[in-house]
Parts: sequence; C-alpha cells; structure tokens
Amino acid sequence: MLRTYTVEDSQYIEESHYELYHQEFHYDLSFKEFINERVAGFVSRDSHEENIWIVEHDGERKGSISIHKVDNEIAQLGLFLVNPSVRGHGYGQKLMETAIQFCEGLSYKSIVLVTNQELKGARRIYEKNGFKRVEVWTETKSNKMLNEEKWVLELEKY
Repeated sequence: MLRTYTVEDSQYIEESHYELYHQEFHYDLSFKEFINERVAGFVSRDSHEENIWIVEHDGERKGSISIHKVDNEIAQLGLFLVNPSVRGHGYGQKLMETAIQFCEGLSYKSIVLVTNQELKGARRIYEKNGFKRVEVWTETKSNKMLNEEKWVLELEKY
C-alpha cells in the first residue's frame, strides 16, 4: 500500500535512507545530514506541489519517494528507496508511477533526478519509465568518489 507521508514519517525516511545506503554502499554520516535537510524542507514548505509517498507492507514502512518543486515547470524526484525485504514486489514501479502521475496532474513539464551509477536497480526503473540520462560527472560525496548522473523525464500533456 502507498500513502502520503505525515510528519511522523520523517524519522523513518531519514533513518532508512542512511542505514540502507551505509550498509549497501558505505555512505558516511554526511549522507544522513543531506537526507535530514531534504525531509526538513518538505515539512517546512508544506506545499501542494510537493509530496512524499510511503510504502507500507504488512503494517511496516518499507520505502519512499518524493517530488520536490524546483520551479513552476520542473519537479525533482528524490528520496527513492525500497527496503530489500520487499524488493521484487513491484513497489519501486508503483512509487515511480505515483510520482509521475502527481506531476502530470500539476503544471510540471519535466521531472529531473540526480543519482549515481552504483544504484543499478533504481536506474533500471528510471529507464523503464522514460527518464533519459543527460549529464554525467564525478564528485566526492559521503566520503566516496561517485559517478553522478542527471536524468530527465519530459512530461507529455494531453
């Protein structure tokens, strides 16, 4: 089941991202600070043009995705996570579809995201949903050298 986040989900989002990325990719505490800032921004802005969705499976939170307003035409996808215990159940795709449909219902013309080449499963979902990689660069983040990527999905208006 997917639902819209509540302020009570903030700690879950922050902790689940840090724990998973630390365990799977060895990210350091600076990543946790980054996630904390992103979540705090959502809470403080409380805009109808932004949202976070939470996956609930058997009564437990198991994933998330967010849409953040960059400007009147561009949204940014982020906070995308599916707990390993429920991967393969279609939650990643459902989160992605929900975020895209949300943006299509507003005035956004495109959705951007920044990821890195380590996140192979997420990158497959981005490709499947029409995102195109438009930029690649190398940057040190979370005490690691990462090949960062910017992806864009142009939204079609009917």
